Amino acid sequence: MASKKISQITLFTMGKINLEKRISQAYAESSDADAVIQYIVAVLIRQSLCISDFSDFCSELIREIFLYAEPTDVLRKLCPLFRDSFKGGKEWEEVTRRLYKNKNEYHRFNNRLSECKKYLFVPTTPVEETDGQQYKLLSTFEDAVGKIHTWSLRDADIRSSGMKIDAVLELMSSLTIFEKDGIRRFVKLENSEIQNCTRHPKIKKGAVVDEAEQIHAVATQPKMEAATGLDFSTMTDEEKLKLVKALLPEGIVLTDTRMAELKEEAPKEEVRTASKSEGPVAAAQKAEPTNKPAATIVNQAPKAATKKAAESRPMALSAAEKMPYKPYQKPKSKAQQERERKEELMKRTPEGKKASRSKKEKKKQTGKGKPKRKRK
Repeated sequence: MASKKISQITLFTMGKINLEKRISQAYAESSDADAVIQYIVAVLIRQSLCISDFSDFCSELIREIFLYAEPTDVLRKLCPLFRDSFKGGKEWEEVTRRLYKNKNEYHRFNNRLSECKKYLFVPTTPVEETDGQQYKLLSTFEDAVGKIHTWSLRDADIRSSGMKIDAVLELMSSLTIFEKDGIRRFVKLENSEIQNCTRHPKIKKGAVVDEAEQIHAVATQPKMEAATGLDFSTMTDEEKLKLVKALLPEGIVLTDTRMAELKEEAPKEEVRTASKSEGPVAAAQKAEPTNKPAATIVNQAPKAATKKAAESRPMALSAAEKMPYKPYQKPKSKAQQERERKEELMKRTPEGKKASRSKKEKKKQTGKGKPKRKRK
């Protein structure tokens, strides 16, 4: 009789002692070495991302499976992760001989897991250094049919880097034990972040988030985080003002606009009351302006200002002044322009100058004589 599969919730929430019993019982009932080894790998993933202690987890069961179970592709693929579970070199050599044809095949499988092994067994933050804070790793995955679903892991290690989370959860996407209605759930990692009261994004749209952006996001959030836990109904106006100033960004100064509005409204009210009793000119003289430019405007009589404005205003231009009449002149052709240019050059020569003088003398002589008759 096949044993019941261990659920995803059980693997990532149950305590170490009870979980060891459940996995050992599952192997005793089913002898399914592939599924049991994947259960243990899931616990290794949990151990690398959480502050909970799962060291030396199911070590005897691991040795039993790799030493005596029938070799399979799943065991060959995951075997390099369990090198430290074997005490002596002879046992490990026996395991590699049973599972792999030669050393080159083992190294090929080992190289595929090298990126994950760098982070999988690194010690996490001790519980004593968390100051009582609890965090949760929230990730979104794409399943085998392309649908997105969310997966969370409590007691997460806040110091886990984006590279570590990406490498470890990539290993989880290779496991085949997590299914729902026959569909694999963890096929492709999309997003992952560590949450408390604030968020610490680690992976967005399949890409690792820059650590500098995470530090900036964390540094800008504690102020708002502290403000959300305050009761404003019990605070005085001074305490509220101090809180608002503390939350303002650098370079922004808080000004009381109400006082400025009151100062502007006060002279207006005085002018209104004075205008009813003494007239507009006397009221304008008695009203105290808020600044010097306003004072000069109030002290001036309005009629005099209108006269000066009327005198300085320019008269309207007539149509002839706006656009004076110019007779139409036909543009000169290129031949005419060339001829005039040559004539101008000719005038500058000695012969031209002599000819121009002779023309002037003829004009003078003809001017003294009888005028020529105009042709009809």
